[in-house]
Amino acid sequence: MNNELDISPRKQQLKEEYERLQQVYSNLITKRDDLVLHEIPRLEALYMETIGQLQYEELCLQYDIALLKFERDLLQAYINRGEEPDIKVVAQKVDETAETFNQNIHQEEEKIKKAKAYIEEHKEENSKQRDAEKLELKQIYKRLVHRLHPDLHPEQTEWERELFLKVQEAYRNEDLERLRQLEAELNAGMPFTSVESDTIEDWEERVKKLKEQITAIEEEIDRIEHEFPFTYRDKLNDQEWIAAQKEEIRVRIERLQEEKERLEKIVEVLRQQANEESDN
Repeated sequence: MNNELDISPRKQQLKEEYERLQQVYSNLITKRDDLVLHEIPRLEALYMETIGQLQYEELCLQYDIALLKFERDLLQAYINRGEEPDIKVVAQKVDETAETFNQNIHQEEEKIKKAKAYIEEHKEENSKQRDAEKLELKQIYKRLVHRLHPDLHPEQTEWERELFLKVQEAYRNEDLERLRQLEAELNAGMPFTSVESDTIEDWEERVKKLKEQITAIEEEIDRIEHEFPFTYRDKLNDQEWIAAQKEEIRVRIERLQEEKERLEKIVEVLRQQANEESDN
């Protein structure tokens, strides 16, 4: 007997709702992955290019000042106690503190290098061709997500699971040709077919779970769009805002440079005092 004739109206309704929710979920997954894999690197690169470099210079000065203040306070503490400063101990403590600062500075340096590499990689691309390829990339990826995502097809085969991992890797690398090949491979293989023998309760549970997954993805997307660098998405297209931010940072850098020079003189005097006491 044809199973299609045996499907109850309720089961048919649930299947149709599930198929609709599958499309919603596929669209959300594609949007989330596009934000994480493509939009975040683009915005981070733009941010570092426009503002990040200056902020890095500001950070370095802040750390230099913090170390000078730390050394000043250590030397002054010896003098206040009427003790001969132990220059080696002071230098060791300053170096230990500097190591933590250097790790943070290195992380910022890596961000700047990554941003420059991204900009260099994309600046030579033909914009129209690139836009068309990106559109096709998203379209193919959306289709493959709909057909292969394990949340949508929990009973899929191992072959389909492995194929989806390859799809994710190709999309992450923006490898359009590879995605085309994977879609062709999927089309040539055995497509997923739902089990008609599932009960109404099975379909109700499936719909419920998918709704929960949709809610979770929506919340994740909302969180991403309210965090750095998306909080700067509109501002990074505002040249007046960028210019104002740069000017503010430059002013702060000038003040920090003056403070650094002032502290360097104070620390140098304290070092000389320490050396004089050591000689005596």
